[in-house]
Amino acid sequence: MNILFWSGGKDAYLALHFFRDSHPDADLKLLTTYDESDDTVPHQNIPLSEIKDQADHLDLELVSVALPTNCPNDIYLQRIQAALSDLSDPIDNLIFGDWYLEDIRKWREKVFGEMGYSCLFPIWHKDLNELLPILLLKPIEIKISAVEEDFESLLKVGESYDQKLVMQLRRLSEIDPMGENGEFHTKVIFNDPDTLDSQSLIPGSR
Repeated sequence: MNILFWSGGKDAYLALHFFRDSHPDADLKLLTTYDESDDTVPHQNIPLSEIKDQADHLDLELVSVALPTNCPNDIYLQRIQAALSDLSDPIDNLIFGDWYLEDIRKWREKVFGEMGYSCLFPIWHKDLNELLPILLLKPIEIKISAVEEDFESLLKVGESYDQKLVMQLRRLSEIDPMGENGEFHTKVIFNDPDTLDSQSLIPGSR
């Protein structure tokens, strides 16, 4: 069993895509943490109900972990460990959508390694030109779900993360075009739910 930490945004979707591409037969579940005070995914600002809809669309089981507001790291890790321990199947890997922030990767490898888990980073240091076609050409929409205050003059919640926006962001030195530094967050919207299934979206997902 593999557990993909699912935020509901583009980085998690990319991690899912590339993991499925290289491990088409691997068992997989999604894990999402959410603020127990309002049932919303922190940072992404996505309601847990929409995360559940995404998991249903992908035909993947969702493990949801409630966290207190402004959760400290020790409580975060305690609740994650408890949720993982409750799963009946042994866990092969924890999967993350980190792209190039070394400190975050090292932290994950350290704290989860101490719990006995190995970590995978399917999009780690991949070229932006390899990632963007997955987001822009697949039958999905990517919407901006949250924007850091300093960048609200440049980005708007609800704005489409499309080719035009990406080209604009690539010309700006103050914003990473993938929002890797937390400048903005995104939400994946699956199109044509009546005609598209998860296999058409993610290679090998069934």
